[in-house]
Amino acid sequence: MEKGYRIWRRESVFILAILDNLAWVLVVVFYLLFAAFKPQAMLNLDILLFIFYTLTTLGLLVLAESVALISGNFDVSIDRITGFVGVLAAKILSRFSVNPYFGVFLPVAFGFLCGCLNGFLVGSLGLNPFISTLATSMVFSGLLLVTSSTSIWNLPSVYLYVGGNAEAAILVFSCILVFSWFFLRYTRLGRNIYAVGGNPSAALMLGINLKKTLFVTYCIVGTLSGVAALFYTGFCGSAPINMATNALFPAFAGAVLGGISLRGGRGSVINAFAGGLLIGVINAGLAMFAISEEIRQVTTGLLVIGAILIGNLREILRERVSRAL
Repeated sequence: MEKGYRIWRRESVFILAILDNLAWVLVVVFYLLFAAFKPQAMLNLDILLFIFYTLTTLGLLVLAESVALISGNFDVSIDRITGFVGVLAAKILSRFSVNPYFGVFLPVAFGFLCGCLNGFLVGSLGLNPFISTLATSMVFSGLLLVTSSTSIWNLPSVYLYVGGNAEAAILVFSCILVFSWFFLRYTRLGRNIYAVGGNPSAALMLGINLKKTLFVTYCIVGTLSGVAALFYTGFCGSAPINMATNALFPAFAGAVLGGISLRGGRGSVINAFAGGLLIGVINAGLAMFAISEEIRQVTTGLLVIGAILIGNLREILRERVSRAL
């Protein structure tokens, strides 16, 4: 009886580990599957570089949503923050004599301020995170159109360099990813974010200031969205008014597929990157087969549903293993 229990426990822990790292497994499976049918394309180093390059923009939004989910909350305004601050920064650069080296920090600073607004509503006032960020998403969408009704071109090359150069974009994104992982895992504030997301009551008893932690969390989310705006602008060579449109759900799917818990307090941003990479590989593979954009949107929707189902299965199994231990 005891031997059978130990075997069941080991199997459950193994399955849970697989589910936590499932995104990496799926990345390999889908990549090999596409490579089997299109070896000349998928095994081309330039194509691999391009997949990683295009992932830097979505990857930053995956990181942003992951931080919000780890804190036990949502942010449905990240794509609209990215679009608004990207166009606002580009408008300022095109209208005023701003040093382009200083201009690089404009979307990051504006993203931080947008995050402060969400943090004030959710953290300081204690409003529902979904409704609050949905409302600010509408505000940012309106402000984007007020800022400019057309895409903005002819931006300084220095401003476009970070997102426009593949090697630079991948390097900077990699540094941000590693720093985010280290910050969340090994700093006091990062551990507080995990604690608040895992059990707010216990975090409060440990002396963690919930309002301050959530405020800072949304500031981080807004800042990452601002960095994403800089990358999007460089990638497009302009500031399009539809910047990051429809990027919210792929970012959410990438985070959840990567093992970020919908209940908060669990998950790694490194695995969340794998979730974003999975979406990038699938989109690239479908593009190789000339699959229409409409079908690719359907695929993204199915990935969101799959991410939620996997997340629920992961939580159910984790609870069973915890009770057994």
